[in-house]
Amino acid sequence: MALKLIKLTKAYEKQLGEMIDEWKADQEANHTNRSPGSIFKNDYHDFDYYLAHLGTKEPADGKVPDTVFFLLDEERDRLLGAVNIRHYLNAYLLGEGGHIGDGIRPTERRKGYGTELLRLALQECEALGIERALVTCEKDNVGSAKAIQNNGGVLENEFVNEKGNIEQRYWIRVGSDPHAIDPKNHYLAYCGLDCETCKARLATVHNDDALRKKVAEEWSKLNGVAITPEMINCTGCRVAGAKTIFCDSLCPIRQCARRKQVETCGACAEKTACKTLTMITDSSAEARSNLGL
Repeated sequence: MALKLIKLTKAYEKQLGEMIDEWKADQEANHTNRSPGSIFKNDYHDFDYYLAHLGTKEPADGKVPDTVFFLLDEERDRLLGAVNIRHYLNAYLLGEGGHIGDGIRPTERRKGYGTELLRLALQECEALGIERALVTCEKDNVGSAKAIQNNGGVLENEFVNEKGNIEQRYWIRVGSDPHAIDPKNHYLAYCGLDCETCKARLATVHNDDALRKKVAEEWSKLNGVAITPEMINCTGCRVAGAKTIFCDSLCPIRQCARRKQVETCGACAEKTACKTLTMITDSSAEARSNLGL
């Protein structure tokens, strides 16, 4: 079976209509989710309008640029599902939503197509320069969770979303081997956490004062000390540029790694016995995976 991702064209107008009608009937009958929501936001009967407004080209109203692809079974000339890839994360997507929203039409589920759809979507992420992709799913969506795990997803945490359901946040290293440890990833902190997704870094690179304020409030509560928005300036643990006070001079893990001149703690011979490192690795599966622990 030959599966590939395509961008929608007039040639697939009939196939699109059949898929959307089937999908909507299932949603109404079984109250299933509407992922990816981008393919349902407009009426496909006005195909030209639907096609022109399928993706977001410029950031606006809290949305980031994105691209929508459809999974095509070439042998059957049949659309099996769709995926929406956001080109980068804003504060909302970092917390909930992630880089990728995807779905398989009801009659084609439980056949392994979700895993393949995500695998192909990660290739598109790589072409966009995304080094680590955030993918989320509700905990009771076993099929989606399995597809994420099959593609190397590492669970970071769970939270209760706005619908009151438990949602899981997974990170996937983008590339030919999603399980490979890449200590040269310059956004990877010495401790194994990913600075690329840190809210403090996002606030800094996007000069987002509202996010700075939110991070300062969260960190003040978490650490029991007064942290002001002006302190939230950091470009990353191992890259040039601004650092928070803690990251710059107080973090014992960073100070130790710099003293030993290792790429990350994953290259340190004492990593498995290091009590200092367990400050992070005991509570972060992501850090343990990134350091090879």
